[in-house]
Amino acid sequence: MTNLFIFNTDFRLRDNPALYHAAENGESLVAMFINNPKKWQSHNESDLKIAFQIENLKNISKRLTELNISFKVIHAEGIGEENQKVIEFVKSNNINEVFINKEYGINEINRDQNLEKELIDLNKKLNSFDSSVFHPESIKTQSDTFFKVFTPFSRAFRSKLLTKKIEVLGLPKKQKHKTQESDEVENISLNAERKKTLELYRAGEEYALGKLDEFIAQKILMYKEKRDFPAIDGTSSLSPYLSSGVLSSKQCLFEVFEKLSEEEEGVKTWVNEIIWREFYKYILFHNQRVSKNLSFSEKYDEFPWSDNKVHFIAWSNGETGVPIIDAAMRQLNSTGWMHNRLRMIVAMYLSKNLLIDWRKGEKYFMQNLIDADFASNNGGWQWSASTGVDAAPYFRIFNPITQSEKFDKKGDFIKKWVPEISSVKNIHDPSTDERNDLGYSNHLVDLKESRKKAIEVFSSFQNKEK
Repeated sequence: MTNLFIFNTDFRLRDNPALYHAAENGESLVAMFINNPKKWQSHNESDLKIAFQIENLKNISKRLTELNISFKVIHAEGIGEENQKVIEFVKSNNINEVFINKEYGINEINRDQNLEKELIDLNKKLNSFDSSVFHPESIKTQSDTFFKVFTPFSRAFRSKLLTKKIEVLGLPKKQKHKTQESDEVENISLNAERKKTLELYRAGEEYALGKLDEFIAQKILMYKEKRDFPAIDGTSSLSPYLSSGVLSSKQCLFEVFEKLSEEEEGVKTWVNEIIWREFYKYILFHNQRVSKNLSFSEKYDEFPWSDNKVHFIAWSNGETGVPIIDAAMRQLNSTGWMHNRLRMIVAMYLSKNLLIDWRKGEKYFMQNLIDADFASNNGGWQWSASTGVDAAPYFRIFNPITQSEKFDKKGDFIKKWVPEISSVKNIHDPSTDERNDLGYSNHLVDLKESRKKAIEVFSSFQNKEK
């Protein structure tokens, strides 16, 4: 009896439910990766993120060999072809059962439902597992509906944590024998600059677990005080590992609760961030619009966004004339990562001050972030643009200069990424003469006037809808 496990976004051996159970109930096991550039492109997946996943797969494939688990790579052209390729493999390799961890995008849900039907026709079984902390169907309001606001969701989530102890699974069982030789993982093509960026991120499940332990031991107690300051190393830096499933949310919660209590403010604040990740997956599962490039709130389908291409390119290149915005975008373009506080600031600037469709910014982030997670990225952008679930009210618009003064008071972060203005008197908003002398951009828009205009446009749109 040979079972088949298929990697989705779960590039780890520990706490991998589908892999664990696939190894438990058979005599031999094949682990499969589907190489599918067409799907990655259609999903706007960053080449940096895919390359990072492949580096992690190389690490995993070595460990699988030690466990007598064969590792195979198949190729597909788009998500629609994946089932066909899997079925061909099942038939030609006498596979008994197939094991997967669920994904929540609408295309992935449909793909898995169709795969189950096709396997039934072959008298085969698809075993689907949920790798979330709690299945999205299991958290409901008192009126038996699903949450659309984070705070009551988080209360229900935490209540469930108290009644159901978190358990994480260990390594999959070593198989009796290996059925076939393993395949090599093919690298994807990266330009020289991207290859250099990839070197900033060390791959490997053991490394990620060590990084988690180090954060809990050394930084989590000060997380609340330090997490909003981009010049300080105050965050966990675990997002690349979480978004690619090298670490699971369960592992994070299990490790922190084994060692510390939520009575500590830093612990409570960080756990809240893990719950936000689970909340956005929950929203994706229950609301198909999110998977269809639509606003969570239907009324914004007809919103009159600006199509100013010059403004969007300037924002993308870090040439808006707002130092904190430009520093953040340059950090993203150079490292494939951006500090979370800055993600909110740049997203609100694009969608409110420039009134450019949030979906353009969301797509840019997906294509360039090494830690791009569709559910969290979409949720964050819609929160900033006031079009999403539990979003910021449309009249709440960050002033990026004020944010800069508060969270980068001495301008250390700005000086690192916008060095041409390091000598100016006011690093947060240089004078026109200084800008001209140093060759730094002038403001694309007047911040006060653009804020006023955004409120007017959103307000008139709200009234029109009524």
